[in-house]
Amino acid sequence: MNTDELTDLIRQRGKYDTAETTRGAIEAVLTVLATRHTDGEAAKLAAQLPSGIGEYLREPEEKPEEFDAEEFLARVQKQLDSNEQQAQTATHAVLSAVTEVVSEGEQISFMNALPNDLSGYARWN
Repeated sequence: MNTDELTDLIRQRGKYDTAETTRGAIEAVLTVLATRHTDGEAAKLAAQLPSGIGEYLREPEEKPEEFDAEEFLARVQKQLDSNEQQAQTATHAVLSAVTEVVSEGEQISFMNALPNDLSGYARWN
């Protein structure tokens, strides 16, 4: 799947009206994900994502942290300057789409690296 196709999938799942809003959601969710400790899985996920999307998962300047879904959503909400429901929608749309487009082995490894309360956001159905 190329960048435009993945962006369109996220736009559909998030029910976003514009490409700009979609890109904002992608950047917010993946930037927050990059700050969370995932035993290197975020970097492996990034390597399988299309150009222009995987770059948001670049190594953070600070040491990755451990935090749960509540904190993840709060950080996405802050990045988006949105409400809690919009942060949940963005997180679900982005994580489920990027998980879907990588290899099956990476899907399993990535899901296992997420805390239980966050892994549900990486499944669409």
